[in-house]
Amino acid sequence: MDRCLKLSKGSRMSGQKEKQLALLSVHMPYEEAKKVYEVLTRSRVGRMTTYRTVQRLGARITGAEAPRKPKAKTEEKTKKHVTADGVMIHIRGEGWKEAKVGSVYEVNGERKAKDAAYTATLDSREAFGGKLYQLAGEPEASETGEMTFIGDGAQWLDELQGLSFPLATRIVDFWHVTEYIWEVANTFYEEDSVKAREWAEEKVGRLKQGHVKLIQASLSQMKPRTRKQRETLKAAQTYFHNHAHQMDYPRYEAMGLHIGSGIAEAACKFVIQTRFKRNGMRWSRSGGENLLRLRLAYLNDRWDELLETRKN
Repeated sequence: MDRCLKLSKGSRMSGQKEKQLALLSVHMPYEEAKKVYEVLTRSRVGRMTTYRTVQRLGARITGAEAPRKPKAKTEEKTKKHVTADGVMIHIRGEGWKEAKVGSVYEVNGERKAKDAAYTATLDSREAFGGKLYQLAGEPEASETGEMTFIGDGAQWLDELQGLSFPLATRIVDFWHVTEYIWEVANTFYEEDSVKAREWAEEKVGRLKQGHVKLIQASLSQMKPRTRKQRETLKAAQTYFHNHAHQMDYPRYEAMGLHIGSGIAEAACKFVIQTRFKRNGMRWSRSGGENLLRLRLAYLNDRWDELLETRKN
């Protein structure tokens, strides 16, 4: 009878009920998922049942970062992009810690993103690098020459790219660079003043045209008068010195590549923030990681595949 009803050995619930509770929990807080389930099914659920179900199923899921089955081939030529970023969430007993989020997606001839898949973890950056590499299909080093790696100028991203995607075109997010320019403008001139806007917009225009050396020359000629100006200018000069070779935006656009990491920033909101950063939320590492595995399975369209193949 247990086999006929497909009861789980772990919970004595049907597999369907487990999946329904888990799916609701992927989208909403546990208590809210419990209430919605009871309204939809008119079946009572224990106070901790939803949480325990998520933990049990999430702990058993493996391979959520594996690439999805390839779709039917088309004549459309696309370019594979890899992107990553971090977002802070509250870990119980540790405070605010970084969750690492990544995406692999294709860019078509019109430079539009398609077929995005996601990975994320509360684990170390090294563990995240392995997940992102797996999501990209574990390419050989020679194959990464046809790929693009885009993100801000964080050193750990440079290291990740060098290790897993060594020949990929490395692009520093255009909009992240403009933040340094605007910070200098608002620090040296009155914030949001006409002078600050004119100075920043002129530099952003040069950046878009690929005249990075002219921007560096302009920064080198500025004379800071306050401590804040010195610190802001030094940060901008250092950033341009370290990443100027990754700012050839006219060439990147001519190649049909993305120059902004909007997909990564959207993934931070889409994968993490909408579920893990609501008011008052705190997570244990294992509890958050198990829920995150289920959320990735759903977002990557592998929900039924991964949950059906688990062993009761």
